[in-house]
Amino acid sequence: MRRRQFLLAALTLTPGIGCQSLREAFGVKSNPAPAGTGAVQKVTAEQLVGYLNIQAGRLQNVSYGEVTVSAKEGDGIRGALREMAYPNLRGNLSASQPRNFRMVAKGGLVDVKVDLGSNPDQFWVYFTAPQMPPTYVFASHSDFEAGKAKVPGNMPVDPDWIMQALGMTTFQPGPQYVATADERARTYTLSWDTTTPNRVPIRKEVVFNADDADAGRGQPQVKKHLIRDAKGKVLAYAEVKAAKTVPAGGNDPQSGRPYVVQYPTELLLRWEEQKFEMTLKLDAGRINAQMTPQDTRRLFDLPNIPGANPLNLAEARFGAQ
Repeated sequence: MRRRQFLLAALTLTPGIGCQSLREAFGVKSNPAPAGTGAVQKVTAEQLVGYLNIQAGRLQNVSYGEVTVSAKEGDGIRGALREMAYPNLRGNLSASQPRNFRMVAKGGLVDVKVDLGSNPDQFWVYFTAPQMPPTYVFASHSDFEAGKAKVPGNMPVDPDWIMQALGMTTFQPGPQYVATADERARTYTLSWDTTTPNRVPIRKEVVFNADDADAGRGQPQVKKHLIRDAKGKVLAYAEVKAAKTVPAGGNDPQSGRPYVVQYPTELLLRWEEQKFEMTLKLDAGRINAQMTPQDTRRLFDLPNIPGANPLNLAEARFGAQ
């Protein structure tokens, strides 16, 4: 039962990103061929990293006034084993650079509540449902990165993946990145090797639409974020199903066009080993709102939840999940 609590709660530490014309970002000034036609332009890893960093510089914070969370567990999407659907939750979500994140959601007819958050020092997960004792755990980022704080269920949860998926992560330049193009799918993939907090080798990927996304149709420029094991098997992914493109302030001095930024409006999160997937519909979005120190503390400090005492994951010992 505890494992399911974390499947519904901790796995939400994962949403996706996107943004404006790749051709302009890469300095291509010629008229492009119609989307879906012509050869896929060659790009470098440095260009893809640079594109992500430009967009991260334009998206300092984002908040969603209306969030709908739907989740299901099982192999039903493959026509195999049984499938379990969880009740929809509704709430709100806020995030700001570099590591601030908060999503609070609850059920309508069912008394379920989730509170997930992160700040520069720590992250937390709170979950309560009928006939279940409240679960409230937290950990410092340093303990988690050192492998001292274990999330129950051995799930590859990384709080910083939220910020990457929302387009708020600045990537450090270096030789670790590899860029590839898929002519048939018309995508670019940026990939790099890293490890989980418990030192398990993994490979991370960001998949881009090689054609300029049609902002009017809500197409994302960055389509997917994946985590693979050392053999290439997909462990988890966050697919950006839809995104909104908005002005980010200022204009390109050469083209005169306004700078824009994208943020996701629908995400599909899938965790393969846990056979669990979650859809986040993110509405009433607002970006780069001015935030006071009081706003930041109210949103992103470890919350005081009546009737629940937070347990430090670095000190917790869980039995079989």
